[in-house]
Amino acid sequence: MMKATMQSNAVYKPDRRSSIRINAEIRVYYGACTSKLLTGYSIDLNTNGVFLVTTCPFDVDDNVKLKLFIPLQEEIIVSCVARVAWINHENNPPKPEYPTGVGLQFVDITPEELCSIVGFLKVKAAW
Repeated sequence: MMKATMQSNAVYKPDRRSSIRINAEIRVYYGACTSKLLTGYSIDLNTNGVFLVTTCPFDVDDNVKLKLFIPLQEEIIVSCVARVAWINHENNPPKPEYPTGVGLQFVDITPEELCSIVGFLKVKAAW
């Protein structure tokens, strides 16, 4: 299986995902620590991660604390930690069809929180 690789001077290479990425605009609180979270939104989501629209100066491999607001019948808050896997810079973005932001890979998420994401993805895929 090919994985996305992105280093500061490397070329972005798309990966073959083990789960389908779904277009999903959800509210996201994010930051380096939970006491100072910023508000933003995602544009897509899968069980491995999320793309976050942001202009914050993250580096590849930074850890980011997330609170994802999953809109099911009742809004569910998923709290987890993610790693910056790649950056879509404003100038010369590797994915020009995406806005400025970061691709985040979940690295610390409970099975219950992952189940909430899976449930949301199933509902969204059925639409």
